[in-house]
Amino acid sequence: MAHPLITRRSLVRALGVVGAGGLLGAVAACGAGPSSRTPSAPASTADASGTAPQPADTLSPVDLASVPAYDYRAHDVAVVSQGESMDGRLYVPDTDAAVPLVVCSHGLGGSMSDLDPVAQALAGVGMASYCFAFRGGGPAAGDTTRMSVMTEVTDLEAVLETARTGAGEWESVDPQRIVLQGVSQGGAVSAITASRHPQEVAGLALWYPAFSIADDLHLLFDSLDEVPESYDMGPLSLGRVYVEDMWDYNVYAELPSYASPVLLVHGSADALVPINYSRQAVQTYPDAQLVTIDGAGHGFSEAAWDQAVGTTAAYLQQIGVLDA
Repeated sequence: MAHPLITRRSLVRALGVVGAGGLLGAVAACGAGPSSRTPSAPASTADASGTAPQPADTLSPVDLASVPAYDYRAHDVAVVSQGESMDGRLYVPDTDAAVPLVVCSHGLGGSMSDLDPVAQALAGVGMASYCFAFRGGGPAAGDTTRMSVMTEVTDLEAVLETARTGAGEWESVDPQRIVLQGVSQGGAVSAITASRHPQEVAGLALWYPAFSIADDLHLLFDSLDEVPESYDMGPLSLGRVYVEDMWDYNVYAELPSYASPVLLVHGSADALVPINYSRQAVQTYPDAQLVTIDGAGHGFSEAAWDQAVGTTAAYLQQIGVLDA
């Protein structure tokens, strides 16, 4: 039986350079919304050791039809990061009261439309929600060879700072109730940003977060000397900066700086970012829970996607951001 590391290294090396392999090659799955590729079973909860948590920590998905419904409006709202404009879409519930905000971050090679279903679902139950395009985060958002995880952290920090101003279309946002939600690489970016701004982030919901990126890069390249100025990953071209920024970075060293409750949602059959990365995160965060969707892979099927939305709503109720 092959050693897991050898198997994973072989996968990344064999597929990575020509367009797939590990997280880095699955650019479509990383950024995308619900996919029909992987069947799913009902969600179950487990802690990092694989044992069931105590009942008080168990999250059952919320049936959004049981939550008070709101009409909402969509606004095209750009945010400036380091002098460059990023396209975005802000959904605002039709209410005079200040509302919480969830900022949705897409994955590698994705677009701001990928998480529209999440944003729209949460806007319909009374939360403002914002989807945006990272600079170079996908083919439609500029030069992808300039993008890295850390440039995306800078972009998300710009969104967070802008949303907290309450100016213009952001006037209805309660700056004390801003939640970050992200998928795959967008989940890793959200986690790093929350750890660096813990007082500004009221909640953190991570779906199959790509805490594997540094490991995948070390499987793809033996040293930084091997890394070219640019290289292709499927339809996406990445630059040397993508590797440099993560080569010596340990995401788990930053996670403990965020002490508020964290939700992680991960598929048990995720071969691109194995669930053990989220299990380690649960052990690392001061207060975190992992919901495992049995049989789900990376990107989630439509059924698993719905379960993740319902579980995220339950988490938002649990931390007092969303009304029960």
